[in-house]
Amino acid sequence: MSKINLYSFILVAPAIIFSVRLILEEVANMLAISDYAKQLNWINQLIRKISRTEVKQSEINEELVSILQMLSIMVSAGESPMSAMKYVSKRSEGILPSLIKQSFMKYEDGRTLTQTLDFIATATGSSQVRRLTNSIQIAIHRGTPILEVLNNQVLALNKQINFNLMKLSGKSEITLLIPVVFLILPVSISFAIWPSIYGLNQAGF
Repeated sequence: MSKINLYSFILVAPAIIFSVRLILEEVANMLAISDYAKQLNWINQLIRKISRTEVKQSEINEELVSILQMLSIMVSAGESPMSAMKYVSKRSEGILPSLIKQSFMKYEDGRTLTQTLDFIATATGSSQVRRLTNSIQIAIHRGTPILEVLNNQVLALNKQINFNLMKLSGKSEITLLIPVVFLILPVSISFAIWPSIYGLNQAGF
């Protein structure tokens, strides 16, 4: 009987330890999110230091979608792209609006739309902003309406954000399946085969 208990423990123990570790990590993440909600400024700085690029790029993409939508509306209403960007930078808050303001201060004399976007792309290192800059430069050289370029960029960014969300949700689902596979399933199998093992042990096998 003691040998059966030992074998069962050896079978289940690694799965239990691994699952407990995953659960503790998830609890730690939940506590970190809770602390972030209570102590916004301190945790925000800490997260930016630890995983600066990932957090910053996601924020930039979300801000870029909102800014491009506002620019599209204003350009379609007859505003020039530079006037629209100046208005958006004054009315918005975030990383991109602050960089737009810095760009206006940097290019006070003879600034252009491509110079402003190139400054933002260099400062953020965002591939989406760089793609937008290249698209606008091509549109200016070819004479293509900038409004069409802005609308296309909004659609592309929305698709990219949705893809990232689906990718993140897929990883979360896999993480949730790990305790099921390594904890619940082995325990269920142990309970299922336990009577057979016990009967064979009693029979002398």
